[in-house]
Amino acid sequence: MRELLRAIMTYAGPRMGRTLFVIALAAALEGVGLVLLLPVAETLFAEGSEARSGVTGRLLGWFDSVGITTVLGQLSVMGMGFVLLVALRAYVLMKRDVMMAALSQGFVDDTRQQFFTLLAHTDWPVIKRFRKSQLLNTMTTNIGRLAMTMQALSKGAITIAMGLAYLVAAFAVSFVLGFALLVLVGIGTVFAVAWTRRSHRLGTKLNFANRGIMHETTLFLDGMKAAKAARAEGELSRRFAERIAETRALNVQFVAQQATLRNAVQLIGAVAALVVLLVGYGFVGLTGGELLVMAAIVLRLSPSLISTFGGLQSVAHALPAFESIRETEAQLKAAQEGRNDKPLLPGDPLPPEDGELVLENAQVDVVNEAGEGLTLVAMDHVRVAPGMLVHVGGPSGAGKSSLVELIAGLHLPARGSVQRGDFMLEPGQRRAWQTQVSFAPQEPFIFDGTVRENLLWPNLAVEDASLWHALDQAEAAEIVRRLPGGLDEELLDGGARLSGGERQRLCLARALVRPASLLVLDEATSAMDPELERRIIGRLRQDIGARIILMVSHSLNAVGFADLRIEVAQGQARILNGN
Repeated sequence: MRELLRAIMTYAGPRMGRTLFVIALAAALEGVGLVLLLPVAETLFAEGSEARSGVTGRLLGWFDSVGITTVLGQLSVMGMGFVLLVALRAYVLMKRDVMMAALSQGFVDDTRQQFFTLLAHTDWPVIKRFRKSQLLNTMTTNIGRLAMTMQALSKGAITIAMGLAYLVAAFAVSFVLGFALLVLVGIGTVFAVAWTRRSHRLGTKLNFANRGIMHETTLFLDGMKAAKAARAEGELSRRFAERIAETRALNVQFVAQQATLRNAVQLIGAVAALVVLLVGYGFVGLTGGELLVMAAIVLRLSPSLISTFGGLQSVAHALPAFESIRETEAQLKAAQEGRNDKPLLPGDPLPPEDGELVLENAQVDVVNEAGEGLTLVAMDHVRVAPGMLVHVGGPSGAGKSSLVELIAGLHLPARGSVQRGDFMLEPGQRRAWQTQVSFAPQEPFIFDGTVRENLLWPNLAVEDASLWHALDQAEAAEIVRRLPGGLDEELLDGGARLSGGERQRLCLARALVRPASLLVLDEATSAMDPELERRIIGRLRQDIGARIILMVSHSLNAVGFADLRIEVAQGQARILNGN
C-alpha cells in the first residue's frame, strides 16, 4: 500500500495538495450544513424562553442586533443561507469530482504508458522469457483492476473526509456523544483493517486465476484454426470454463465477505443511533433540536463508514494487481540491466552502406526461465560482401533464426564481434546499426489500417511510386490492385481476408520499401508456393545492387540463387561454400 501511495504522490506532484484541499473543503461544507440544522430545528420547536444551544444562541443574538425578531424572518434568513451554502457545496463537489477523476484516471493511464514504454524498449531476448499471457494480463486485466483500486481510493478519501466532518459536527452538538461515536468508529476501523488481510489473500488468488484465463484466451485465439481441424472446440471450451469458474468462485467469495462487513456496520450503526437518542435524551439532556441533529449525523455517518470500510476491502482486494504490475516491471528492468541503448542523435556515425558484413567468433547467449545461460548459436567466421545473397539453412530449432536475429541487431554478441566495415554491433551503437537493417519475419505482421499505412510502418514517408515498385518486387502489386480501395483499402483483423502467402508478400514489400542496405528474411516466403517463391527470389537477386540479403529458408529456390550458403546445426553455423 505504501508503494502505491508513493507512486500516486509522485505522479500527482503539487496537484495532490490542491485536490486534498478541495476534498477537505467539501467535507467541511457538509459538516457546517449539518451543524446549521440545529438553529433551524431549535427555532422551529422552541417553546417560550427555552434555553438554546451555543450556536443557536449566538445566531439569534445576531438576529436581535440587526432587528430580525420574528420567527418567520429568522427562518427566512437561515433558509437563504442554506441555499447559498448548497450552491457553494455543489460547485465544490463538482470541482472535487473532476479533480479526483483526472487524478485517478491519469495515474492509471500513466502506469499503463510506463509499462508499455518499458516493454517497447526491452530487448527481444528479454521479452521472449515472458509468456505472452503474462504480459497481456498485466497490460489489460491488472491495469483494469488498478483502475478499480484508484476508484476505491478516491471514494475512500472522500468518505473519510466526510466521516471526519460528521464527527466534528457531533462534537459541536455534544462532546460526550461525539466522543462515544469516535470510540465506536475507532473500534470498527480496527476490525476493518484486520479484515483486509482476507481481502488481500483473495485478491492474490484472483491474480493467478486471471492469468490462467488470459493464457486460455491466447491459446484459444492462436489455436482456433487447429482446434477446428481437430474438432477440439469442446476441449478448449472445457478448459476455459474451468478457469472462469475459478475466478467466479473467488469473486463471489469476496462479495460475500463485503456483504458480511456491510451488514455488520449497518447493524452497529442502527444500535448506535438508538443509543445516541436514549443517552442524549435520558442522561445528557439534549434538546429536541439537538437530538434531531445528532440522529441526522449518525444516519449520515453510518453509510459513510460502510463505504469507507468497504472501499478499504476493495483496495486490499485489488492491490495485488498493482503489486503484480510492479513485480513484472522489476523483472523486466532486472533482465534489461546493462542492455539499454543510447538514443540515436543527429551526426552519430552509421554503418557504411557498402561495408562488408563480418562475423568473428560471434555467439548468441540467452538466459532461460530458470536463470541458466544457454548458447543458441555460434559462428567462427564469415565475410559477406555487398551484393551477395546468403542462404541460411539447417534443421528446425538449430539456431538459424537466432543467427539472423543477431545480424539484425535483435541480439548482441555474447562474445566475438559483428561488424559492417569498421562499424561494430555493440550496445552503444545498436540503434545506428539497425538504421541499415530491414527485417521480414516468418509470422506476417499486419495491423488494422490501410495498405499504405502498413507499408509505411512505422514512420516512413515515401511516394506511391516507391510503394508500387516494392509491391512489384514482392509479387504483391496485383493483390493490392484487386482490392477496391487499392493502397487505401482497410486491412481489418490483421489482414484476415488475405491468405498467409499474401500477407507474407505485403510484409516483404514493407521490408523492401525501407531504405536499408541489409535485408534479413527469416522464412519470410515459407507460406508461398515454390514457383512464386522462385520468381520473388530471382527478382530480389536481379535487383540486389549493393544490398546484402540474408535469407533463412528450407526451400531449394533460395539455395539455387545464393552466392553463399551457411548451414546451422545444433547451434553451430558454418559456411558450405567459400566466399
